[in-house]
Amino acid sequence: MSLLITSITINTPHLQDMLVFYRNIGFQFIASKVDKGSEVHRAIHNGVEFSLYSIQNSQRSQIPSLQLGFKITELERTVTELTKVPGAMCILDPTEMPDGKKAIVLDPDGHAIELCEYSP
Repeated sequence: MSLLITSITINTPHLQDMLVFYRNIGFQFIASKVDKGSEVHRAIHNGVEFSLYSIQNSQRSQIPSLQLGFKITELERTVTELTKVPGAMCILDPTEMPDGKKAIVLDPDGHAIELCEYSP
């Protein structure tokens, strides 16, 4: 199996402080509005998208604090194996999307993992 990291998203109620923190590391963010009135700030580093997504404190228990994105081969087999791990859960079965076949699995700590299938 082949693996490429594609994205890291941090959902935070402390957006402005997080922007200052990660700008000091060297990220250069571009802001955009998203559905439901929130905003996201994205930076690309070595081909990996790093995003800070604004959420309300009241949403913290409903939205995973971290989302990782990976491109992998053998999407369906991988999702089947991941969901056998205690505490892991598939929240989006492998599905054809306009930009390719994707699935979303929660890891045992509840982090959202977006898996996109690709052929190396």
